[in-house]
Amino acid sequence: MGQATEMTTTAPRRALAVAGGLVLDAGYALWRQVASIAQGRFAETTVHAPEGRPGGESPRGAVPDVVLIPGIYEPAGFLDPLRRRLQSQGRRVIVLPELGYNRRTIPESAEVAARRLRALGVRNAVVIAHSKGGLVGKLLMTAYSEEGLVSRMLAIATPFGGARYSRYAPTRPLRAFSSGNPVLGSLAKNLEANARIVSVGAGFDPLVGRATHLEGARNTVLPVTGHFRILADPALLAIVDEFIGEAPLPREQAG
Repeated sequence: MGQATEMTTTAPRRALAVAGGLVLDAGYALWRQVASIAQGRFAETTVHAPEGRPGGESPRGAVPDVVLIPGIYEPAGFLDPLRRRLQSQGRRVIVLPELGYNRRTIPESAEVAARRLRALGVRNAVVIAHSKGGLVGKLLMTAYSEEGLVSRMLAIATPFGGARYSRYAPTRPLRAFSSGNPVLGSLAKNLEANARIVSVGAGFDPLVGRATHLEGARNTVLPVTGHFRILADPALLAIVDEFIGEAPLPREQAG
């Protein structure tokens, strides 16, 4: 009797916690969209150099360039909190306003990114990507491997396995995340690059679920609700620091 009572009281609490997390997630996404527009991020240069370092110089050796690739319907400024954090650590950070709201096909977005990286003379960069940006990043690692543009990637909430309900999405760019998309199928078959990818997902992500799991990659699931708010989670920021070599990684539950 006691166990049954505990279950009936726990379930509503969990539902309220999830609902509250989704509200906060939507609020985070709205805040980043408004902030991106207010700051006029589309008009800025793609290279953000730390203070004292000329924007046209690329650090070589042990400090690689970092390329930020946002998700679909996300302008470059959506990832500005990460950009500022990395820049404060002395990293040269490259953002890609040329992508607009990243509504192109994955191959088209990858080519836009590749053109900009070539123009900047970037080689062996590391990518930090959100959602669709991770699919673009993997294509840069594979289809452009001979150019050596990108060496490693941290993908956050990326639907490598396709988004379950994308076939019912109202727009063509969103429907492209269907598991039947040949581009996603081609990326899935390329296992060699996976060992150089860290894939981080949320414990409950209503948009991509557990499709962030990538065979052969380092997979981590954080106890976060939502698709966007994970970008500001302290555990995610610790993983970012570890990924680029700034701090040791705290122990996390692998997905």
